[in-house]
Formats: sequence, C-alpha cells, structure tokens
Amino acid sequence: MSFDLDDTLYDNSEVIRLADLNCVDFLRNSSHINQLDLDYWHSWKHQIERNDPILCEDVTAWRMATIRAMLQFHGKNALEIEEICRDAMDYFLHWRHKIDVPQQSLEVLNVLQSKYKLAALTNGNVVPERIGFSQFALTLWGGKNGRAKPHCDLFHQAANYFRVEPHEILHIGDNLTTDVQGAIQAGCQAVWLNLSEKTFAQFEEASVLPTVEISDLSDLLKLNSGGEFFSI
Repeated sequence: MSFDLDDTLYDNSEVIRLADLNCVDFLRNSSHINQLDLDYWHSWKHQIERNDPILCEDVTAWRMATIRAMLQFHGKNALEIEEICRDAMDYFLHWRHKIDVPQQSLEVLNVLQSKYKLAALTNGNVVPERIGFSQFALTLWGGKNGRAKPHCDLFHQAANYFRVEPHEILHIGDNLTTDVQGAIQAGCQAVWLNLSEKTFAQFEEASVLPTVEISDLSDLLKLNSGGEFFSI
C-alpha cells in the first residue's frame, strides 16, 4: 500500500502557510530586501516555475532556485547567496515539519503495517520520520526520485522496490489528480480520501474514477477486513 502524505495523513494547509510566512520573514531580515513579502516571494516562485516547470516538481529545488534568483537579482554575491539559501532552507524545513499528526493516522498505519508493506509517495518535502511516522518501508519524493505525481514514476518505482505488479499496489490519497488519476494511469488501484462535502462529480478536475472512495482514514481498516484488496 502507498500513501500520499500532505492532507491525507494530516492537515497541511496551516503548516505550509506558517512555514512560508516564517521563511519570508527570515529571508527579508537576512537579505535586507525590504519589499520582500509573501506576494513578492510568490511572484518570484511563479517566474521560476514558468522558466523550468520540471525542476519545480522538486519543491525543495524550486524553493532554492527561487531564493538564488531573487538574491542574485538584488546584487548579493555568491557567498552571501549560498549562506542565505542554506540557512533559509533549514529554517523553512524546521517550520515545515511542525506538523500535528492525528493519532488516528498513526493507529491506522500501525494496523496496516502488520499486514502490508507501506510506502509514502509525496510531491512535498516532508520526511516522514521527522514527524513520527516509522511505518514506511519506502519513501519517494516527486522531483527528487522521479517525475512528480500524477506521472507514473513514483508508482512504478514502488512496485519495483516491493517486487510486485502495479495493479497490486493500492494508493491512498486526497487529490483526484495527483493521487487518483496518477495511480490509476500507472496501473495501480486508488482509494480517494474525500474529506470535503462534495461529490466526485462536483470536482472540475475529476476525470478518473477511484477504485473506492472513503471519507475517513479508518475506513481503510474496514476495506482491509473485508479482504477486497491484494496482499503484498
């Protein structure tokens, strides 16, 4: 079984908001770029994304490239750029991992780990072990370990690692594009964790039906007990 991380096993929205806010404050203070606020930061991020969208599938590389380009534009020398970039990334990742993982997520993974090999497939840059997850035998990051979801790279690498066929992998995630569409197109099964109050048809990006839809992570244990899915 493979899991998405952000917004599947924990709420990521406030975490990333605070991490961005604190990183921008750090960058403004260390670089003395007075106009540097969130809007200015995002304008530089979008510029980097337009110029090199594949690079930006690795969100850490994207952030570092943004910092370097912005600092270079403002006349910082190479030594200053590397020092600020390194320190800013360390600071960002510190805040990025200030995640309150629900006890339910840990409990569900603990039960599943006793029967299945588990993998984390993420388009983010969270290191599962840093936030208390010890259940994953494999973690793959989009951009770093292959093209980001919904491309098939991470799904197929997981299949190769566990020596199974893609259709023997059940992927669980909240995103209809990166998780559901990505998994199905890679030949895997897909569980859509729908935490909204909307139906599948109400999502504009909905194009590929999941294998099954659930509204609570603990529903996985009911599916598992029903013996509906494969065993690695």
